[in-house]
Amino acid sequence: MNNKVCCWVLIIVGALFGLLIVGSLVVFTAITSFTSGKTVSVSPNSYLVLNLSGPISEHNETRIWDSPLAKSSATLSDVLTALERAKGDTRIKGVILRPMGISGFGAIREMREAIRRFKASGKPVYASLEVATDRDYYLASIADTIAIIPSKSGGLAMLGLGFSSTYLSKTFEKVGLKFNVIHVGDYKGAYENYDREKMSEPLRESLQFLLNDLYRTYVDEIVADRKALDKSKLEKQLLNGDHYLINGEMAVEKGFADLTLDWQELQQRLSANLEFKEVDVSKYIRSASDKSSHKKQIAVLFAEGEIHYSVSERNPLQTTDGIESKEFVHQLRELKENEDVVAVVLRVNSPGGSALASELILQEVKRLKAKKPVVVSMGNVAASGGYYIACEANRIISQPNTVTGSIGVVGMIPTAEGLYKKIEAKVETVEKGKWSKFFRVDKDLTSEQTSVVLDMLTGIYDEFVNRVSDGRSLSVADVERVASGRVWTGTQALERKLVDELGGLDLAITRARELAGVTEANSSVHTYPEPQPWVIALLNELSRVIYSVSSGLPQTPEEREIKQAISCLREFMRERTFVRAYTPLDAEF
Repeated sequence: MNNKVCCWVLIIVGALFGLLIVGSLVVFTAITSFTSGKTVSVSPNSYLVLNLSGPISEHNETRIWDSPLAKSSATLSDVLTALERAKGDTRIKGVILRPMGISGFGAIREMREAIRRFKASGKPVYASLEVATDRDYYLASIADTIAIIPSKSGGLAMLGLGFSSTYLSKTFEKVGLKFNVIHVGDYKGAYENYDREKMSEPLRESLQFLLNDLYRTYVDEIVADRKALDKSKLEKQLLNGDHYLINGEMAVEKGFADLTLDWQELQQRLSANLEFKEVDVSKYIRSASDKSSHKKQIAVLFAEGEIHYSVSERNPLQTTDGIESKEFVHQLRELKENEDVVAVVLRVNSPGGSALASELILQEVKRLKAKKPVVVSMGNVAASGGYYIACEANRIISQPNTVTGSIGVVGMIPTAEGLYKKIEAKVETVEKGKWSKFFRVDKDLTSEQTSVVLDMLTGIYDEFVNRVSDGRSLSVADVERVASGRVWTGTQALERKLVDELGGLDLAITRARELAGVTEANSSVHTYPEPQPWVIALLNELSRVIYSVSSGLPQTPEEREIKQAISCLREFMRERTFVRAYTPLDAEF
């Protein structure tokens, strides 16, 4: 009897809790329905303030700031839109940059160029720095005036550029795990840190060549825009600096900054001690909707994150980030059939992923291209699978510091024979057929199994090379010379005919209009995927927060790499997925 009472109590409590959640959502929806349609007012003589931190997301399809109870970080797409609108907006007096630990060289350069176009309107741009990284300074250097905090506890942390990876084969060996990594392409170093003790020489050579060009672009562009900073001083600080942190006074003395002011002091200076008026990107976007109503559309479709193979469309509440093949193919088909869309700009910011998913997406891109022009715009990274899905476009446009190429394939098959022996576990099977026990996690790979996998990977690599050959109108021999898994900057890729032009999203949209035979005056730009209902977006955000807390974020690079290895192991055990077209470095460098 007591058990029954307990059960009923639990059922009633659960029901009440469910009603509370549903009721809350109804109230939230009612509030949002009343408020989300209202625009935010922007006061005259306001400054557009760009508070930016961490990796800059390309596009947010869950724009939860439409809810009065939620706040969302500005995406690159929002920043570019806001800067474009602010040029001719008489309410906006100028722009203030406040970068705090941003990352992604391609995205930063995209913003620098948008700020350059804003400056052409004659309005001033200021930067306010507290503790700024190299990447923060790369963005700030485009400003007319740089103010830096006077405190000796803040300043510039000019640490230089670099790539790092933790090699874990000995670590996994201690617990009896082994990641059998098979590469096709001498420079295809993705996942080699799971089965090697140190970096391979081809990968080191490739990354050093890449880094040299990234460094050159970084230094040259800062010096070109920061007239008060001597190139030799910048390079000395980056390559052989005397101080880990350049405080405010030193920064002004060396020409890195113009004056020492904290944020409050800068506000007072700009407002002449009157009320300082500012608006952030999210509120400014809400202050005015796009008045353009042209029937002809240039669709900008964002492809961001790792590429995953999927057999069903994503659950709206699923928190998986990245590009899901089923969902993305469906989006491409909708754009193909949409008669209002006259051209598509595919914005790629992806290190790659599943080889099969990349192939499925590429085939749909080709079908879209047969009906209307497709232009690719590359973000921070569009390499391996990210380059695969781009290579058949009518035109490919890259930033000089985009990481691209990495035409190669890698297979990773985890085994745990050592672990099974340690814990004295034994797998007994009854099977029929030679390949029924091919991927037994309790047994190491045999030479025959390795040969079979290598043969399959070689076939996929050859297919990749042929796709690039067809898409770029290059001979197979020409592609082979720049393939083998090697990564390139956008500048290096242009020299090797892997891309057509250097530039950003704005240039890609211009080229799409030209190919479609329309002009800015008779066409409008629409971004996809389109925003989800805010309730779904809020639930998604809650899921991400719960996931972040449960996974102990923020994480060190080493923790991320171990977590990725565990994720690969779990994916292999669940789906037997092991073929990747993936670039061998962190996409957030």
